[in-house]
Amino acid sequence: MASVAPEQVLEDRSKAKVFISYSRKDMAFADRLEAALKARGFEPLIDREEIYAFEDWWKRIEALLSGADTVVFVLSPDAVASETALKELTHAASLNKRFAPIVCRRVEDGAVPEALRRLNFIFFDDPARFETSADQLAEALRTDIGWIRRHTEFGERAREWTENGHATGLLLRPPILDQAETWRALRPTGAPSPTAETDLYLAESRRADTENRTKEARAKKWWRVAQVTIFVLLVGIILGLVGWIKQDYLTAQWRWWTVTWPYARANVWPYVLSAAKEQTFKLAESFKECAQDCPEMIVIPAGSFTMGDPANISTQPQHTVTISKRFAVAKYELTFADWDACVAGGGCNGYRPYDEDWGRGPQPVINVNWNDAQAYVDWLAVVTGKPYRLLSEAEYEYAMRAGTSTAYPWGDDLKLNGQAMADCDGCGSNWDKQQPAPVGSFPANKFGLYDMVGNVLVWTEDCVHQNHKGAPADGSAWLQANSGDCSARVLRGGSWDAIPDSLYFAVRGAYSSETRATYIGFRVARTLNP
Repeated sequence: MASVAPEQVLEDRSKAKVFISYSRKDMAFADRLEAALKARGFEPLIDREEIYAFEDWWKRIEALLSGADTVVFVLSPDAVASETALKELTHAASLNKRFAPIVCRRVEDGAVPEALRRLNFIFFDDPARFETSADQLAEALRTDIGWIRRHTEFGERAREWTENGHATGLLLRPPILDQAETWRALRPTGAPSPTAETDLYLAESRRADTENRTKEARAKKWWRVAQVTIFVLLVGIILGLVGWIKQDYLTAQWRWWTVTWPYARANVWPYVLSAAKEQTFKLAESFKECAQDCPEMIVIPAGSFTMGDPANISTQPQHTVTISKRFAVAKYELTFADWDACVAGGGCNGYRPYDEDWGRGPQPVINVNWNDAQAYVDWLAVVTGKPYRLLSEAEYEYAMRAGTSTAYPWGDDLKLNGQAMADCDGCGSNWDKQQPAPVGSFPANKFGLYDMVGNVLVWTEDCVHQNHKGAPADGSAWLQANSGDCSARVLRGGSWDAIPDSLYFAVRGAYSSETRATYIGFRVARTLNP
């Protein structure tokens, strides 16, 4: 039997469920197939009881089909003539399940059910090649299995919602709703479409979430009537003044000379590096271009690596990326202290993201969208006069892996010698599924960078593409070329609210550039002189 690659084990931590539909006359073959699938890490779903036309039996079959990720239909002359097997096939097709037809005994082409005719068959009609055929089937079942399992999960949730009279308590809420919408948008080629019921469920979940947020905002508004009244009065005075001036340029200049210039003069300019000093940096050396509360940067070497994972459709094809020049990456995710310094220095559009009462200071900044992250790096570039920016997706994977080829920067296991190495839903840390950890709470990778996986998802510069076909080979950001969607941006690294599989080095996220969430932050980069 073929071995399973380590990255495949990571992707399939819980077993994929496979329903076996067969004729009772092929029972011996079905038993052998069940054992073969179990040995290859799958959970077969199979009904061995006699077939009677009573309701409880069919409900049990419906439940098994509903929970299956893939339906394996055992083709034989008896199976295509079996009323029960064809009924199972029809019900599975109504759920848009993925089919994997296999040939136990040869069947005339005209007798093959319509739902299976256009699919590729795997032949088991030669007993001597059974194990080879089983390996081929296992490989096919693992294709896009992550996406297929979410198809099963969201389909079951939608059916439960329908069966309970569209109960609002069963609707999705963020971040699961955000994950579901991203899953829907990134359907792999050839994968079954979500059912109309699932699409309705996601649409109603988004509508209800928007309505709930509106109600919550209104509720908060009433108890702050006195404060709002004073605020509105002040805003009215300011807006009246701005309206009278009618020149954004003067407003920006006023802010520069009264807020930003004094701040930069006292806290930044004395610490900005000279070009000569930049050229003396050694690899992994750190620097900071402010008195306090700005990113500490680590010098990252130039180099090449193989980007992507052949088991993940969204990161195919694997390709070599060569980063020809060294650059610098922030040692930690950007903190609330760093962000608040930007606001104090007249930048970041004055926006103060809510910290969810988890604290500010060394906590990673959250509730910031891609545009907010751009506002920060733009401000930092202006006050330092240096090319600060966001990382490209390729730079992020290169810096995260730090020369390793394992699933995580520290190895192939989620923990290292029993020690939690990150914050996620199942990582074993004190903050799992509760909140982000203070930056630097876990060991650094080999480049000296902390929290490159887990804690908060990180915005990158790249626009969204369905896969890596045509991606730049020099590590630069991939923008609109090759049908890039720049209304959304790529995120990397997983988060405190995500399952461990999302920390895997090749996993990509995609969100609207307007999305703010408690599990999204960012990290800065800086171009260095040669």
